Amino acid sequence: MTGQVRLNRYERSIVEALTAEHGYAAGEARALVIGYIQVVRKLGAYDPPRDHAERLAEAHRSAYAPEAWLERLLQGEKDLLRGGVLPAERSASFAYGR
Repeated sequence: MTGQVRLNRYERSIVEALTAEHGYAAGEARALVIGYIQVVRKLGAYDPPRDHAERLAEAHRSAYAPEAWLERLLQGEKDLLRGGVLPAERSASFAYGR
């Protein structure tokens, strides 16, 4: 992402969680959130910021590119629009009724 990114309050809370709970320096945490900003915004502010921080830290550790993550989210949306189910739901097969 190019240019200056202005983080909203929720995104700043993710930065704070990365520093407090995952050992990132403030600048490094901010850069991480900015690097994954499209993913963060696509996922929305439904989960606590610390959950997003954990996901970002894991993505960073495993070198999971923001572009790959975003593509996976978009593909999941396309599947749902076609009347399909998400892979996790497909694999669960609603085993409770068997």
